[in-house]
Amino acid sequence: MVEIKKRIYIFGCIMWDVIGKPFEEMSKGKDSTGSIIERPGGVAFNVALGLSKILNEKSYELNLVSAIGENERTDIILKALKQNNINTKYLIINGNRNDQYLSIETKTGEIFGSINSSNTFLTHQNEIENKLSDICTEHKKSDNNAIFIFDGNCSREFLGLVKKQACDDIFTKYFIPANYSKLSEFKNNILFFKGFNLIINLEEANILIHSKNLKNSEEASKAIFEKIKTKKCLTIVTDGPNIAYGVSNEEVAGVRPKIIKSNTSRLGAGDTFFAYFLSYKELNPAASLKKSLNIANKKTHIHLKANDQKIFK
Repeated sequence: MVEIKKRIYIFGCIMWDVIGKPFEEMSKGKDSTGSIIERPGGVAFNVALGLSKILNEKSYELNLVSAIGENERTDIILKALKQNNINTKYLIINGNRNDQYLSIETKTGEIFGSINSSNTFLTHQNEIENKLSDICTEHKKSDNNAIFIFDGNCSREFLGLVKKQACDDIFTKYFIPANYSKLSEFKNNILFFKGFNLIINLEEANILIHSKNLKNSEEASKAIFEKIKTKKCLTIVTDGPNIAYGVSNEEVAGVRPKIIKSNTSRLGAGDTFFAYFLSYKELNPAASLKKSLNIANKKTHIHLKANDQKIFK
């Protein structure tokens, strides 16, 4: 009997990351010496790549649903996806421009400032909506469960369509904003995400629940969970290097990230944390929430130390 693979669909931007890291303290109007790195990135790409490292291709099919242009950078992106067994069947390749993310870090690896350009992804929203509809129809006919993951570049309109078409009994839905500015569309409208599992940071939590009074991740994760609680629901709120707190119907658990003492870049750390968390949760469905958070925390720490300045060639 042929084993049916569980399918995971990741919707969002594939970015071309440009990362500047100074070797000294920065100040306004002053040129700083440092390094500039370019590489494929974006939440959707990073999560897909992270999942591919853990989930066996014999049991899981990873599908990246996005839009990119056709150019020399795309060749690098497609090569990376192929090497990691990430399906490009739902990838739209049109035009010649890629979405980009420009990040300036401090010399210790924290993000100093960033610019996100996601015009290519948003321009092709209608085609991506059609692909969503096709995927939902296929799974409803076959009655096979699937996992949907959405990044913060997915518009309110698109996520509204997801709510209508992706029924909870077939699709497990995760939303990872990772885009602070765009969450203003959902200000004081946390009920919009009923039926989603949320992986957000403390600042994003305060936007969604329209409050400045959520002082820590524990308080925020509990407050949001009570608003969007369903039979299968999970909320995780992170607070940078301080703590990550998760709430489900069965458990409340927190984990403190290990302190990173080196100047390792933190870019993509949240995406990596989620990929490790979901992978462990999928492979160990009976594991506690605390165990899954702890494993993700440890593996993310190891990943950051081992993969600083990694470039696809």
